[in-house]
Amino acid sequence: MSFCKRNPQNKKMNLSEFISSKLRNAWIEERNIKVYVRKSIRLFGKEMYQCLDLATAEVDEDKKGRGIFTKFLKQFDQEAKKLNRAVFLESILEPRLLEFFLKNGYKYVPGTTDLAPNMYKIVA
Repeated sequence: MSFCKRNPQNKKMNLSEFISSKLRNAWIEERNIKVYVRKSIRLFGKEMYQCLDLATAEVDEDKKGRGIFTKFLKQFDQEAKKLNRAVFLESILEPRLLEFFLKNGYKYVPGTTDLAPNMYKIVA
């Protein structure tokens, strides 16, 4: 039995549609990027936060390096702020992104692994 709402029809949706839906997780598609996102509740330190999770991001191969992910992340942060949610980045596998996230206000989740760290940002 599942306690979270999923996207059973795998209907294509964008970030705004996901935010306004009752879905807990979904693949969303924006121009040149496909992202797996979730609405969750997480513990950072001693406090619980409602979060928007970014679990996987796939930029079209021929569009990489053009700021598409940066633009999406900015929009993701803004949506989280409107909803009074933190942003959670799950299992960052690309080492070059770590410095980018740190420069953009993200912090390591305590106890995270060095091989695929998790990061978060309180945007509320």
